[in-house]
Amino acid sequence: MSAPPRPVSIALAAIRAALGALILAGVALNFANVVGRYVFWKPIIWAEEVLVFIMIWCVMLGATLVTWENQHLRMDAVHHLAPPRVRRWLNLISTLAFLGAGAFILVQSGRVVALVASTGQRSVVAEIPMVIPYGALPVSFAVMVAVLAWRFRAFVIAGAAGDAADTSRAE
Repeated sequence: MSAPPRPVSIALAAIRAALGALILAGVALNFANVVGRYVFWKPIIWAEEVLVFIMIWCVMLGATLVTWENQHLRMDAVHHLAPPRVRRWLNLISTLAFLGAGAFILVQSGRVVALVASTGQRSVVAEIPMVIPYGALPVSFAVMVAVLAWRFRAFVIAGAAGDAADTSRAE
């Protein structure tokens, strides 16, 4: 994939910064809870719940970066053995499948967040609005769908350029 435009680079840097800040916050909270529990015999009772929510956001934000870098785990033996033209079609099909699944998850997770928001549901111990952990899904899938749409566009443009090159060689 070509170098991203400046706004995309800024968004990627913001995602990386948020991911780093969340990991550091999780480590600090976990350390504080351990010290409180084993040194002062006063654990932070809401820490475990908040750490789970932090981990949810870390996983989902990390998934957006993995999608951008096209580094998802996949069975790629066939891909490596296939000729270039077949590889291009396999990339296109996998991108379209991921784009369709991602769009579906985006819509459904948005509905869940809207439902949770309408009920005002809060977490049991920390009393954090549940739209915060549930919100990680539509946010991350919106970014992933945008990345996949951009990748699909790149495939189409590259395919059109490739087809033009093929026809010019035929003449």
